[in-house]
Amino acid sequence: MIFRKKVDPETAKYFLEISNLFDNKEIDLEDRSTICANALEETKGKELELVTDGVISHTLQILVQGCELEQLCMFLRSCIQSFAVIAMDKFGSHVAEAALKALATHLEDDTSRVIVEEILNRICKVIAADATNVMCSCYGSHVLRTLLCLCKGVPFDSLQDFHMTKRSAVLAERLSGGSSRPGDQNLTSFQHGFPDMFKTFVRQMLQNAKNDISTLLTEKNSSLVLQTVLKLSAGDDDELNHIIAVLLGYDEDDTAQKKDYSEQKNKIVALLEDTAYSHLLEVIIDVAPEELRSNMLIGTLKGALFAISSHHCGNYVVQALISSAKTADQMKQIWEELGPNIKELLELGKSGVVASILAACQRLETNRLEISEALSAALTSDSEPSDSIVAHILFLENFLREKSYWKWPLGVKMSVLGCLMLQSIFQYPHQYIRQYVASLLALDNDQILQIAKDPGGSRVLEAFLCSSATTKRKFKVFAKLQGHYGEIAMNPSGSFLVEKCFTASNFSHKEAIVSELLAMQNELSRTRHAIHLLKKLDVDRYSRRPDQWRAAQTSKETTQREFQAEFGLNNSKPVGQSIEELFSPQSPAKKRKQKEKTDKTTTADAGTTKPESFQKNTKGQKSAKAMSEGESSSKKPVSMPFLNDGGKRKSPGFLSDKPIPKKQKHERPSDGRRFVGDGSSVGTPFVRHNVKQKQSIAELAALAGKDKLTAGEVRKLLKPEISAKGA
Repeated sequence: MIFRKKVDPETAKYFLEISNLFDNKEIDLEDRSTICANALEETKGKELELVTDGVISHTLQILVQGCELEQLCMFLRSCIQSFAVIAMDKFGSHVAEAALKALATHLEDDTSRVIVEEILNRICKVIAADATNVMCSCYGSHVLRTLLCLCKGVPFDSLQDFHMTKRSAVLAERLSGGSSRPGDQNLTSFQHGFPDMFKTFVRQMLQNAKNDISTLLTEKNSSLVLQTVLKLSAGDDDELNHIIAVLLGYDEDDTAQKKDYSEQKNKIVALLEDTAYSHLLEVIIDVAPEELRSNMLIGTLKGALFAISSHHCGNYVVQALISSAKTADQMKQIWEELGPNIKELLELGKSGVVASILAACQRLETNRLEISEALSAALTSDSEPSDSIVAHILFLENFLREKSYWKWPLGVKMSVLGCLMLQSIFQYPHQYIRQYVASLLALDNDQILQIAKDPGGSRVLEAFLCSSATTKRKFKVFAKLQGHYGEIAMNPSGSFLVEKCFTASNFSHKEAIVSELLAMQNELSRTRHAIHLLKKLDVDRYSRRPDQWRAAQTSKETTQREFQAEFGLNNSKPVGQSIEELFSPQSPAKKRKQKEKTDKTTTADAGTTKPESFQKNTKGQKSAKAMSEGESSSKKPVSMPFLNDGGKRKSPGFLSDKPIPKKQKHERPSDGRRFVGDGSSVGTPFVRHNVKQKQSIAELAALAGKDKLTAGEVRKLLKPEISAKGA
C-alpha cells in the first residue's frame, strides 16, 4: 500500500493554475515547452507526492508529454528511485506511462537515443529489483508492459497487440489457414528498440522473481506481463528456450529443449484449469521453437488432449496446439486423440476445438475425409434426414441446446463458429464434402436468403461459390437468390456476396443482378458499402447505355476466355476471381479489410477444388470413402473454370443447369511453369526469352481488363511472340 503525502496548498494552487491554462487553451504552441519545463522545475523534491495526487497527476501527464527531452529526463532522474512505487500507484502509473511514451518519440534521433537509453537502463534496474510486486500490481503490470514494448522498439500503433490479446482476433487468425508463428511478422518492425537491454531486463526480472514463479504463473496481471515477454521474444529461439524453461520449472541449464516434460505433466495439466495459466501456456505454444513444441506435445500433453479440451480454459490451449501443428504427422497424432471424440466435444460446447481441427486438416491436407464424416455423424442422427447437416452447423449452439425439438429459427443470428467451420469445409476437395453441398442445396429459397443476409452466413455462401462444387450446383444457389440481390446488397457483408455472385456467373446472370441493383439504386447509393458495389458492377452505365454495358461485358468475357485459353490460367485462378483481381497489386482480402474494418472473422476466399483427373473420370473413380487422404493430397487441386455462356447476349434471367461445353484445356508442365499452348511450345516458357521486358504479365492483364481493344492490342494480347518479332 502506498501512503500518499499531502501536497501543500501553495503547490496545489500553482498546478491548478497550470491546468487551467491548458484547459482554456491559453498557451501558444511556441510557449508550451517553456511552460512545461518551468512547471516540472517545481516538482523537484516533491515528485512522489505530486504524481500520486489524483488531481495534479493529470496535469503532470500533460507536462511530461509537452516538454523537451532534457526536462523530461531531468524529471525522470529525480524520481527514478521511486519509479516502481509510482508505477504501482493508481494515479502515478498514468504519469509513468505518459513519460515512457514521451521518451519513445525521441528514439529516431541518434543523439537523443543515447540519452533515452541511459534513462531506460536505470528504470529497468529499479523495476527488475522489485519485479514480483510490479508484475502482480494491476497498475504496475500495465506500465511494465509499456516499458517492455519500448525497450523492444514496438511501434505505437502496435502497442495494444502486445498489451492484451482479443479472443476473437486470436480465433480468426487460427482459423484463417495461416501457419506463421505470432510475432514473426513483427521482428522487422522493431527498428528503434534496444534488443540487448530488453534481453538483460527480462533475465533480471525472471532471476529476481525466481522464488515466486509459481505465483506469477497463476496471477492475472503477472501472466499478462509474461505473455508480453513471450510475444516480444518470438523468433529468438535461444531466449525463448530460456524463458520457457524458467516458467515451466526447468532452468538449471538454461534450456527447455531436452527436458523430460512427462515429469511435469500432472502439474501442468492441473494448472491448466487456471485461466491465467492457460492463457500463458497458449502463448508459449504459439511462440515456442519447433523442437520444444514437439517435445511438449509428446511429453506433456499426449494422452491428455481430450481431458484438456473438455475444460473451459484448457480447450484454448488445445486450439493453440492444433493451429501450431506444422506437419501432417503432428496433426495425425492430435487426430488419434480427438477424432473419436468430435461429438462429445460439440456437446460439451468446445466447438472451437473442432473448428481448429477442420482448419488445420485443410492446411496440412490430412484427415479431411475423417473429420468431414465425423462432423456429419456428430450433428445428425438416423431419425433425421442427411440433408440437415448444414442447417445444424449454421445454428450450432442453438441446435446443440435444443437438439430434440430443434427447428430452423427465424431472426436468429447464425453461429460465428459454425459459419467458420463451414467456410473451412467448403475449401475441402469436393469428394470429401458431397453431403454438405447436398445439404446446402436442400434448403429452400427463404432459408438461403436468410443465410445471405447474415454476416457469417454470407461468407459461407461465398466459400461455396469458391469451392470445388460443380457449376450446376452453384447455379442452383444463384436461382434461389434471384429477385433478392438488391435486398442482399443493402447489408455490408451481403454486398460482397453479390459481387462474388456477379464475378462467378455467366452473362445473362450478370445482367439479371445489375437489373435488380438498378431497381434499388437510390436506396443502395445511400450506403457506403453499396456505392463501391454499384461502381464495380457499372450499374450507372447500364442505366444510361445498356447496350454499351452489354458490349463491354461481352468484350471483357471474350478477352478473358481467350486470355485463359492462350496462357493456361484456367488451372491456376480461383473460381469467382477475375483477371484484374488476379494481377491486381491489392488483393481482394486487403480491399475487404479496408471496406469492413469492424469485421474480424474473414477467411480465405479461394477454395480447394476437384482434381482434374477426378473431373474427367468420375465414373471410373473409386468412392470418396475408399480414397485415402494421402492419395488426394499428393496432387494439388485445380480451380473450376469461369461460369461463362460463350459471350452471347440474352435477356436478364438465369441459365438452366445444363452443363456448358468447355474449351480444350492445355496441359501444364510438371515444373509449375505456364506454357503457350500452340502445339510446338512444349519447351517454351510462358514469357519467351526473346520477348522484350515490356511484354510483361502486368501489361497483358491490363489489356485483358480493357472494355475495347484495337486490332493491334488484340494481336499483342493473344500472340505476344508476333508483336515481339515486329518490334
